[in-house]
Amino acid sequence: MSLPSRLAFIDVESTGAHPVRDRITEIAILRVEDGEVVARWESLVAPGQPIPPLIEEVTGISDAMVADAPAFEALADTVAALLEGCVFVAHSARFDYGFIRNAFTRIGRGFEAPVLCTVKLSRALYPEHHRHGLDALIERHGLVCSARHRAMGDVEVLWQFVRGLEAGFEPEVLARAAARAMKAPAQPPGLPEGLLEALPDAPGLYLFHAQPEPPPLGARDPALFVGRAQSLRARVREHFGA
Repeated sequence: MSLPSRLAFIDVESTGAHPVRDRITEIAILRVEDGEVVARWESLVAPGQPIPPLIEEVTGISDAMVADAPAFEALADTVAALLEGCVFVAHSARFDYGFIRNAFTRIGRGFEAPVLCTVKLSRALYPEHHRHGLDALIERHGLVCSARHRAMGDVEVLWQFVRGLEAGFEPEVLARAAARAMKAPAQPPGLPEGLLEALPDAPGLYLFHAQPEPPPLGARDPALFVGRAQSLRARVREHFGA
């Protein structure tokens, strides 16, 4: 068997990129056992906070759409059952894993699962390419996405991608790549699960503040440190990795 026999392909949409401060607005899960889809499920989720205009523009999910959606607590049993006994598969997987794990934590429940990141899987199998984002995979492999930046649309792309890998690589090669992609990164203590993965692997500026939450509107919040980097994710990881 080239890949684990039980896989749960999952994608979450959210109000932002912070896995503790922001909240889930949509979840989609495809549960696959022995190469066959045995469950397909999706739901909007009431986040309990406003959806920023930029996020609404990207995802198409508005406050009105989630106004009557169930809260995560009402969906938790279904989510747990669909993920039980499976490898958690997602693109930039620690990001989605961080949101799911923190959602369970907020209702007093624990969640642990082995994680397979399809970004890392793509890098391991296609090292000649530099771009491994979902849009790059769609273009490179001719994948079909019914609704980009919606949870089920993105999940279906991941399932297509993995099926293509199983058809294109020898089982031993795919198994080795999957083992590499499932290695958990060193997580600096004190940072929430998924926070580093939410940072872009791209140039930019970063600021460190003394408080985890933004101050009230109009209040001063002087930065402790300002820096720039070619890869924001890698540089911030260096700061917290010592």
